[in-house]
Amino acid sequence: MSEFEGGRTAATGTERAFIAVGLDEGPASAAALRWAAEHSRSTGLPLRVIHAWQLSALGAAAVTSGAGDYMQAATEDARARATRWVLDALGGDSAEIRWTLDIVEGPPGPALVGRSREAKALVLGTREHTGLRRAVVGSVSHYCLSHAVPPVVAVPADVEPTAAAASGHGGGMAAPPPLL
Repeated sequence: MSEFEGGRTAATGTERAFIAVGLDEGPASAAALRWAAEHSRSTGLPLRVIHAWQLSALGAAAVTSGAGDYMQAATEDARARATRWVLDALGGDSAEIRWTLDIVEGPPGPALVGRSREAKALVLGTREHTGLRRAVVGSVSHYCLSHAVPPVVAVPADVEPTAAAASGHGGGMAAPPPLL
């Protein structure tokens, strides 16, 4: 596995002092990433942005039939999309924060729990799933809250850290304070 670090590829190493943040390209994930970036800035801890993705049924069939190039291309595509998304979500802050991008193929809950095992905190975006959607898809945040080793911070989509910090609340809800 290689990681993307602020514009360059870095060798994988176990850095014990980091903040893990899950990435799924949704508005709640963007809020979590911005919150984690603000926490990173206040603590000096780097971010490890974790993006879990899964092969489609067609992709899995291609891999099992010996099309190894498909897996490499799919991983590179996931990395490129995630990198662009992080840069867009952080905007100008992306250059000010030490961050790495960790791409993993697999179910998001177990991937996030596994990759955050040594983190100081795991930050996730959360949105409400009820009824059939929760029964079929499940909740990644619920899985992480139940299985993660570090403390888990669940950030709803409407929390903006800078606005919430300035006013003491964000959309009627206070942004979580720094953990460390």
